Amino acid sequence: MGATRAKWRGNQLAFYDGTTYETVRPVAPRVLIEDFEGDTLNTDKWLYSSTANEDTQAVNIGDAVLTFTADVTQQESGVLAAGNSLDWDPTKGLIYEARLRLSVLPTLLTEAHWGFLGEAQVDDKQICSAEDYLKECVFTADGSGIITINCDDNVAGAQHAVATGVTVLATDYHVYKIDITNIADIKFYIDGVGVATGTTFTLDSLVADTLQPVAFLTKNADAGLGTMLLDYIRVWQATR
Repeated sequence: MGATRAKWRGNQLAFYDGTTYETVRPVAPRVLIEDFEGDTLNTDKWLYSSTANEDTQAVNIGDAVLTFTADVTQQESGVLAAGNSLDWDPTKGLIYEARLRLSVLPTLLTEAHWGFLGEAQVDDKQICSAEDYLKECVFTADGSGIITINCDDNVAGAQHAVATGVTVLATDYHVYKIDITNIADIKFYIDGVGVATGTTFTLDSLVADTLQPVAFLTKNADAGLGTMLLDYIRVWQATR
C-alpha cells in the first residue's frame, strides 16, 4: 500500500491510496460505502438481481460473488440499489468507484457492466448486444476481458463500446472510477489512469433525472460464462 494522499475535485475532498488509487474515504454530504462484508448482501442498501439457473447471492472474504452457469438460457446476476431506486443526482458532483475482478472472463453473449443506470434494471435486458437500456454510464466487458465504455442519455450523442485500450486478466483486481463532477464531460479511470480520453462523454439530457449504482452480469440464451468478484462500491456526491 502506498501513502494515503488527499485531493480536491468537484468541491469535495477525498483521501486515496497513492499506489492503487483506491479512494480510502470520500468526504461529501452524501456517501455510500459498501465493502460487501458478512454472509449476505445488506438489503437496506442493495437488491440482488437474479434469474433462473444462476448461483445464489454469496459473500466470500469481502467479495460479492456474481456468477453464471453454462446453462443455455437467459441469466442475470447482480447488485442494484435497494428497491431499484434512482436517487443519485448526476448534476451534483457524482462519483462511482468499484474494485472488482472478472475471475471468469465473460464468454459468448455474457456481458458485465458496472457504473450507473438511469432506469430500473430489468431481467434479461442487455446494454451491448441488444442495447435494451436507454440511459446508462458504465464500464463494460462484453464476451471477453476487453473493457469498453457505454454512455447514453437517450437523446443525442450516445457513445457505445468506446475502447479504453485496457484488457483485463482473470487473475487481477482493478479500481474503476466514473467521475461525473461535470455532466457535460464525464471522466473514466482504471487504476487511476484516464481512459477513452479522446471521447467527450455526456449525460446532458439527464439533468432532471437520477441514477442508481449497479454491477451485474447478463446474457441471452447461450452457454456463456462469467464471474465477477466485487470487492467494494463507493458512491458519493458533492451536495444533496
